[in-house]
Amino acid sequence: MAWINKYLSENDLAQIEAAISRVEESTSGEIVPVIVRRSSAVGHVPLSLTLVLTLLLVIVEFPFSDWLWVTPWVWLWPVLLVVIYGISHVLAKSKWIQKVFVPERDEVDSVHQRAHLEFYLNRIHRTENATGVLIFVSVMEKKAVILADEGISKKLPKEHWDEILAVLGEKLHQGQWAQGFIAAIEACGQDLKTHFPASAPGQNQLKNHLIVKG
Repeated sequence: MAWINKYLSENDLAQIEAAISRVEESTSGEIVPVIVRRSSAVGHVPLSLTLVLTLLLVIVEFPFSDWLWVTPWVWLWPVLLVVIYGISHVLAKSKWIQKVFVPERDEVDSVHQRAHLEFYLNRIHRTENATGVLIFVSVMEKKAVILADEGISKKLPKEHWDEILAVLGEKLHQGQWAQGFIAAIEACGQDLKTHFPASAPGQNQLKNHLIVKG
């Protein structure tokens, strides 16, 4: 997907893949990084933006209401509403506009729901001994989630994953996307190595690359 090139180059993707292969050599666990363009629904944004722009127009034209709301000028309003909706539809494609019209609570819920969906879609729950770890990043919301399967999660407290997320989030905030993923992969790899060392050389249950989705 072309959009990912804004954040990660082909060389970055290769480095992430190499990092996964390297850390998994010493563990029977599996690490799957996933990045998506957005998790939140944005279908409502054009209509919401239309309502806001229409309200602003009504406020601006209020001093001229004596003649804008009488025939024949009043017939301009349906045309104006169509034009405003067209403009809103174009503006709604902006990630910044989308983020403005999606509440923070909805963003958090949507990102966690998408992370859980990707956890199952990518069969991370099907690993031997339940040792799969998902590193999930949603670009529009600027949020990340780490989901660990039962085998590894019961050995480590939630606060431990929060520490790894903090490092990942700091790197992403600095624009160091590849370094952020690699740091998180290496940290999760160390945990898996400690609790689930490799039992068979070359064993690999899931693909070793960054999964990119819209």
